[in-house]
Amino acid sequence: MAVKLVRRQYTHLLLPHASLDDPQRALFEVALRPAGWVADPDENSTMSLRWTKGHAALRVQTLGWFPLLVTVGPIGRPSAVHRDAAARLTAAVLAGGGRSFTDRQLVEYLPQAQLRWQRALLERQRLSTAERVLQARRCSYCGSWSDTSATHCAGCRRRFTTADDRERDTTVSRATATVKEAETALAELARGVVLERLGGVTHG
Repeated sequence: MAVKLVRRQYTHLLLPHASLDDPQRALFEVALRPAGWVADPDENSTMSLRWTKGHAALRVQTLGWFPLLVTVGPIGRPSAVHRDAAARLTAAVLAGGGRSFTDRQLVEYLPQAQLRWQRALLERQRLSTAERVLQARRCSYCGSWSDTSATHCAGCRRRFTTADDRERDTTVSRATATVKEAETALAELARGVVLERLGGVTHG
């Protein structure tokens, strides 16, 4: 009895970018437009994209961030038109420094994708907190926030002392260093640098 071979319907692509933003959407658009694919304006987000060509439809679905992981597949019955589109997208991603995953590689990578996203969330939180410190000063007496150049607290109206100013300068110095560290970590996660270099995580 003959065994019928079925072509894999989905293509998994890893791009050295944080998320499916405008540059990545433009990359896909440039790859598909010459082949006659038209983007669906009703499905154009950071989670999924959709194109049509005649009766054929194609979707790109986000599976992970930092770096961007997507799956490309047909909507409905696969055909040579879909395979050509997947090949065009794969070529564009590889030319941009990305890579293609097999189904098995995808399954092996998904746990790391979750770890990378969790790490990115922590770094974004650190970055947000540090940036807040650089934009305002906090009163050690009542906890209210004031402008960095303020001489009196916006909450309790207490005059800031020399000791308060020294504490503010120290805090600003620490926050500046934190901003640099967080931005570097996020950039490395987006490029696909292994987690081991960023915090002792052994998944690479």
